[in-house]
Amino acid sequence: MPRPLRVRWAAVVLVAAVICYFSVFTTPDAGVTPTGPLGLVGMDKWAHAVGYGVLGAALAVALAGERGPAADGRATAALAVAGATGYGVAMEIAQLTAPLRHTSVGDVVADALGATAAVAVWWAFSRRVARRDEADLRS
Repeated sequence: MPRPLRVRWAAVVLVAAVICYFSVFTTPDAGVTPTGPLGLVGMDKWAHAVGYGVLGAALAVALAGERGPAADGRATAALAVAGATGYGVAMEIAQLTAPLRHTSVGDVVADALGATAAVAVWWAFSRRVARRDEADLRS
């Protein structure tokens, strides 16, 4: 595996490990304010969205490899979102064995929304960069 690709996958593993630590091994919601930005949902849902957004984006970058989103970018994006969301489901199941933890469909929804938003931003940004690079080659 080429070194840059190893680094990309190492980032995925690191993000997944951090999520696992905070999902299963720490005290739930320690120091988390009950209401997040805009007062619409709890801060824990924002934390889920951000964490799984980072995981989804890291997965997208690793899955795209050197070719970027130009080569089957929608499939790469869908796989990244599915992978991050699936990991969120796995963490909710893992919480069944953790004391003081409970599972929540709302957490999985926040995971999926965060992953979808971050991967959409990655896809749009990567396509823009690819178009710019193509224009530079034509010039």
